[in-house]
Amino acid sequence: MRLSSVRHDGGEDVGIATGTGIVLLSTVNRLTGARLGPSLLDIIRHRQLPEIARAVAALTELGDDLGYQGPVVFAPLLREPPKLWGAGLNYARHAADLEVEQPEGMPGSYLRPSSTVIGDGDAIIIPRQSQRVTAEAELGVVIGVTCRDVRPEDARSVIAGYTTVLDMTAEDAIRINPRFIPWAKAFDTFCSIGPWLVTPDEVEDLTATRVATIVNGETIADNVVAAMMRDPFWLVSHFSAGMTLEAGTVIATGTPGAGVIRDGDVVEAHVEGIGRLRNPVVAAASVLSEVG
Repeated sequence: MRLSSVRHDGGEDVGIATGTGIVLLSTVNRLTGARLGPSLLDIIRHRQLPEIARAVAALTELGDDLGYQGPVVFAPLLREPPKLWGAGLNYARHAADLEVEQPEGMPGSYLRPSSTVIGDGDAIIIPRQSQRVTAEAELGVVIGVTCRDVRPEDARSVIAGYTTVLDMTAEDAIRINPRFIPWAKAFDTFCSIGPWLVTPDEVEDLTATRVATIVNGETIADNVVAAMMRDPFWLVSHFSAGMTLEAGTVIATGTPGAGVIRDGDVVEAHVEGIGRLRNPVVAAASVLSEVG
């Protein structure tokens, strides 16, 4: 199953992909009398994915015209994930980008605030505080069950699905000092997520999944999941060790390579079989504005 968050009727809804287009969760609720959702995060927290799959299948068999006819405008997949973990330098190529050695044994890591989150089509804002911002495509893992101390061999059982992530970094800051990475990753708009959550049964071979960073139509870097230092299941175990991962937590699993982005660029993350994110890049205004 493939699900998304979409803008609809002045608010947001959940879109479910079918063979004939996108079905809105509000339509499913109206036709079945169910009270599922209403947000994708609610669906994950309340473990409603199987119920949604059954409801959509049943309505489709009845021949109901469920397709949403309006233009599809995606919203951020999860606006406020409870945790946003990232794995750094999980590919050797990205360590070379930064002119550093890949860590031994495990990748680096960072935790970022949900205020960084945007979605497909939203603008990435280059902050005045950085002269070199990079963007990197990553496979995202979305946790489906609140968990702790998960063994790698059990990780599949706690995963709701996979998504696409565009992860931005004020790279000039971490070139000065790697300890600045939490600050360098935390600017508004620095984490684009979506547009799709793809359930694990839809992914035939995760290790063969190719991840690509694309700037202005040019592929800057790409590689497969099998080339990671540590695979996504190991990362779920690592980040859950001694720490609760709430349902809806997103783990960005590392990038094959980053591209420098500037005002006017368009940057994309393509995760084969999962989805493609596309975000324009704009420079911050030269004067501070009040955030309402």
